[in-house]
Amino acid sequence: MLSDLNDAKLPDLKQQAIDWLVRLRDENISDAEINAFADWLAEDYHHSEAFASAEDLFNDMVLAASSVSASTQHAINTPETMTNVVSLSRVSSKPAKSQSSKLAVRAGHWLPAMLAVAAVWLFSVILVMPENSYPLERLLSDYYTVTGELRSIQLADGSRLLLNTNSAVSINYDDVKRQVILHHGQVRFTVAKDSLRPFEVKVDDMNITALGTVFDVLRTDPKATSVTVQQHAVSVNLLSGEHVQKTLAGVYVQEGQQLRYRHDGILSAAQPIELEQATAWQQHRLLINDRPLGELISELNRYRVGRIFLSDAQLSKLRVTGVFSLDKPDDILRSVCNVLNLQETHLSDWWILLHR
Repeated sequence: MLSDLNDAKLPDLKQQAIDWLVRLRDENISDAEINAFADWLAEDYHHSEAFASAEDLFNDMVLAASSVSASTQHAINTPETMTNVVSLSRVSSKPAKSQSSKLAVRAGHWLPAMLAVAAVWLFSVILVMPENSYPLERLLSDYYTVTGELRSIQLADGSRLLLNTNSAVSINYDDVKRQVILHHGQVRFTVAKDSLRPFEVKVDDMNITALGTVFDVLRTDPKATSVTVQQHAVSVNLLSGEHVQKTLAGVYVQEGQQLRYRHDGILSAAQPIELEQATAWQQHRLLINDRPLGELISELNRYRVGRIFLSDAQLSKLRVTGVFSLDKPDDILRSVCNVLNLQETHLSDWWILLHR
């Protein structure tokens, strides 16, 4: 419905884009006009699309004009044709220095506009990407998963990693230790025994040493990491930080417990956790038991491309209970909306707004 409305406005947007294109090519354009152009671009991503189309149209016209100019050498020498050729020759006979200086002035005027376009593009990409995505870290990692992917990896020592959606790790094995660096995301570690080389997971200033078999580490927030133990135990230590000397040498997390760390240099005691709910992701399921809708939306945003928004902060407090398959996050959203009597408005192929 909204896309139809945008399509109806498209001709008007094209005209606006062409008007801006003409104004921006004026050497006397003011800073206020350039700022107004940047504001116009930021209003709607359709504006940047329309402006790009206008530029393509202009470039096509320039190419066509160049072609026509070249063909004038073979045209019939009518007075009208000769007048056009003389006009073109007068334009092209301007001093090179003058043309270069004007090009420099125009480039100076274009720079804020290009930066504005880049800002709009970056803003759009950020909104399309899932929350807590780190494409650069993904490129630098040894193993990673894309949105919605669940991937099992077997390492050289027989240990296994299960990577949840949007996760990335690097492997650092040598003769004295086995280390996995978790850049972001969520990973279950099933550790193979090796009495000569401890198995460690490093997350920023946090080091987790396996004392048993199975545990998972979640880092989707740069300021928070959680460690959940499914079998046996792990030891958690801090590697650096101004508060390290005031903390315990290590905090032990036992089976059925979870440790949450805020990356503030202070380790707190582990707390009991409902393992069935905490580990449901390993079966590609989402188990929510009387939790706020906002928490469910945050989880769904991890598993789908784009973003889900709530129109009212009060909606985030609605309570939700259910077991859902993560294979189709939008189906989860649809069923929850039916239960809570909410409406979905698709702002684009990626953005969904929930409202009354």
